[in-house]
Amino acid sequence: TKTLRHQGGVNRVRVLQSHQSPLAATWADTGKVHIWDIKQLMNTFDTPGAQVPTSAQQPMFTVASHGRTEGYAMDWNADGRLLTGDCNSQIYLTTRRNDSFVADRTAFKGHTASVEDIQWSPEEASVFATCSVDQTIKIWDVRAKNRNYALEVPNAHDSDINVISWNRKTRYLLASGGENGDFKVWDMRKWTDSNGRSTPAAEFKWHKSAITSIEWCPTDESVLAVSGADDQITLWDLAVELDAEEEARHRDAMVGSNGARRDVPAQLLFIHQGQSQIKELHWHPQIPGALASTAASGFNIFKTISV
Repeated sequence: TKTLRHQGGVNRVRVLQSHQSPLAATWADTGKVHIWDIKQLMNTFDTPGAQVPTSAQQPMFTVASHGRTEGYAMDWNADGRLLTGDCNSQIYLTTRRNDSFVADRTAFKGHTASVEDIQWSPEEASVFATCSVDQTIKIWDVRAKNRNYALEVPNAHDSDINVISWNRKTRYLLASGGENGDFKVWDMRKWTDSNGRSTPAAEFKWHKSAITSIEWCPTDESVLAVSGADDQITLWDLAVELDAEEEARHRDAMVGSNGARRDVPAQLLFIHQGQSQIKELHWHPQIPGALASTAASGFNIFKTISV
């Protein structure tokens, strides 16, 4: 392992796999976002005993737009643009300019509470989505001169919305996870019903505590991984639909040893346990079906036969 000294606690890390050089962004509890060129650090792994050069031990740029307000929301665009959202509802864009960056001083405004997660659109280079403690999901366009959102899902959850994930294969699907343990899937072609009420395409309440991470599988458009503060990671296949006979057999099979019936959704593929205080999960970009998760108890890397 190699270590870099960091000023302040690290709330979140996001890495951009750039052709020029891999970049890491760290959200600090000091209110600063640091951008690191980690190419030289990665190169030291090729030579046993090699030390990280002094020039690589400092961030190449620091985003100071948020002042002293810390945050968690952060996402890279493939072209090197970085979005960051803070606990005071402000969102800022930082743009790559040759070998450095330019941080905007004008915020995107629209949320009324902490911005918890940000996701760039996988299809539209200027569009991004956010979720917030204000229980809304918003869609934005960085080209908007008024820096306001374009679309909104009001009251998307009955609690804080902690995380979102944009489906990379079916690009009109967005998943969100709430503080109360539920997660929902939204069809962005139709957010609401005929009465204007927010209506998800699917909704599940399996986890017994807050959803801490959610991510669509990059190789299977219907598969979703979810982690919760109840120390569970669950895998779901939303394409599973049972007919009446299959549904009856499924219900009859879900009976515990004490005779109590357990309501287990047919879409639930797998439950991974053994970690405590799970914070984040990600699908492996090169090994189909493999997942990595971080928790207070350490890292887990696993692959099931379900995906």
